[in-house]
Amino acid sequence: MRISSKIAVVVALLVVFASFAGSASAAECSKGQLKVSTGCVSRATAQRHIEGMVREAMPELGLRATIMRVDTGEQPLVNKGFGNSMKGVPASPKMYFRIGSIAIPYLINLLLQLQDEGKLSLDDKLAKYRPNFPEANEVTLRMLANVTSGYPDWVQRNEPFQQLLFENPFRQWTSDELLHWAFTLPVACKPGTCFTYAHTNFAILSQVIAKVTGQPVSKLMRERVLGPLGLDHTQVSRYPAMPGEALHAYTGERGVYEDDTFWSPSWTIGDGTVMASPMADVVRGARELGRGALISPRSNAERIAPTSVGTIPQFSKHLYYGLGITLANGWEFQNPFIDGYTGISAYLKAQDISVGIVTTQLPRSSANGVGNASILLGKLTEYLSPEHLIVIPPPA
Repeated sequence: MRISSKIAVVVALLVVFASFAGSASAAECSKGQLKVSTGCVSRATAQRHIEGMVREAMPELGLRATIMRVDTGEQPLVNKGFGNSMKGVPASPKMYFRIGSIAIPYLINLLLQLQDEGKLSLDDKLAKYRPNFPEANEVTLRMLANVTSGYPDWVQRNEPFQQLLFENPFRQWTSDELLHWAFTLPVACKPGTCFTYAHTNFAILSQVIAKVTGQPVSKLMRERVLGPLGLDHTQVSRYPAMPGEALHAYTGERGVYEDDTFWSPSWTIGDGTVMASPMADVVRGARELGRGALISPRSNAERIAPTSVGTIPQFSKHLYYGLGITLANGWEFQNPFIDGYTGISAYLKAQDISVGIVTTQLPRSSANGVGNASILLGKLTEYLSPEHLIVIPPPA
């Protein structure tokens, strides 16, 4: 389905620890060189290798377009579009795309700012703010943020809702309608006992933030997160229009390969978190949030704490879901799949590497592209951060 299939991708994620005895350490590389799996190379060499990797992978994965940006520190290493947005229009890093769940860390940052100000606590029970939801006396804000509340998603495994989406992909949905559809399904488990990825959690957190502050989350997001981070080109809107030239996306999920760029994104997440961005904003946001921007060191430690370990067998101290972010072998990332776009926003603090990837699919892969950007990230880590290697296998 057209939503970030976090369960499928996170559970399939393989974290591989490798020792590259022949690789040079960062201290052994000359100024202007980078440490990669083969040793120390110039930035130009690394750039050519990464761009060649993308070109080679695109036909293998059935990709129509790829936009990739890789920064080391604040310095771009790769910033390039590959393939075509639509016939005769090359993909460009300046193009806007739906960022889906990449916006969730922004919401979590806003939540943690409010905790730093003493206006709420992650340990607050949901009943304090929204007592109408199931198990509200047991569900905490922390459980919502690390998706261990047990709440169901409104689209995943919800065939009646999926049918409505396919019948009219231009329909504008409200958050209340989405939450109503979520709770047509039963809760998955007792609160805090299982990891079940559902955007329901974040839609409810948006409502909590609005109640605590008395202001729309979209306004708070612009004033307290996007603006201070310098993400001046990111649009917050539940409507289909984008503020600039769009990377066109395509899907085959309705049985025919079609352009779905301007289908309504309103069904995807809660208020204040439906966004479109160019790649420069995505990569800047990944780095700033990964470095703990706008929140206290205590809150940043909570953001990446392994609180979900033990909720499913696949999670360990090396692979788990923090607060609105997946953490794997030193990397933290979000990997949305929305309306034909597959994306990655990732940051590796150990090497100060920021990555943004978005792909669109050709007809043969348009109904099963959930892991494509994630696979490219894996290939990138094999070369650029071998001591922090992650591998996401292609869909079966």
